[in-house]
Amino acid sequence: MMTNMRLDDLEKRDSDEGLDSFYISFGDLMVILCVFLVMLLSMSNIEVGSFEKVKQVMTGNSENTLVALHEELEEIIRGVPGVPGASVVLAEQGVRVDLDTRILFAPGEAIIDKQALLSIDRVLRQILDTQYLVDIEGHSDDVAYYKVVDGEVSTNWTLSGKRAGSMALHMLDMGFSKHRLRTVGYADTRPVVDPTNKRGEVLAKARERNRRVSLLVR
Repeated sequence: MMTNMRLDDLEKRDSDEGLDSFYISFGDLMVILCVFLVMLLSMSNIEVGSFEKVKQVMTGNSENTLVALHEELEEIIRGVPGVPGASVVLAEQGVRVDLDTRILFAPGEAIIDKQALLSIDRVLRQILDTQYLVDIEGHSDDVAYYKVVDGEVSTNWTLSGKRAGSMALHMLDMGFSKHRLRTVGYADTRPVVDPTNKRGEVLAKARERNRRVSLLVR
């Protein structure tokens, strides 16, 4: 009788230990799943540029990423012969290419100078070979602009929008899908350099920086 009771006790203890191990393993699994869900939620709020930087670090491979595109565009813009009036950065939202409107347009006009396209098209072809979306942004300086031609009013808002639209039309002619492009005119609401309290040459240079067409590849 004593032996049977001891056997029963041993079996019960083994069973309890087995259950404890199961609950511990199940608990660990729940913790891992919770951590994974938190990571997913966090990643959903990461901007494109940041995500691809992390992706490059984790995989050690930047091929077919915005990181690689940034490097390729930088080589085109800063190389020989280069692209006058252009700059490129890997921003939080994607790759941003800024084009100086002094190179692209005559003052107050929205028709792209054909000579300027000879160098800029090398940048656009590099973007065309990807599948990324492109926001085309028109930006003006803070100098008030108001012009009426044939009853049509033109302001900084309309001029910046028209310049973005001209770039979009050119990109469509190059072969970009209309589903990849989006245009917007920001006028002087998003300056690169804040012109407030600036005077003389410093103010003039700030306004030059702010007059641009920006391509956000995302």
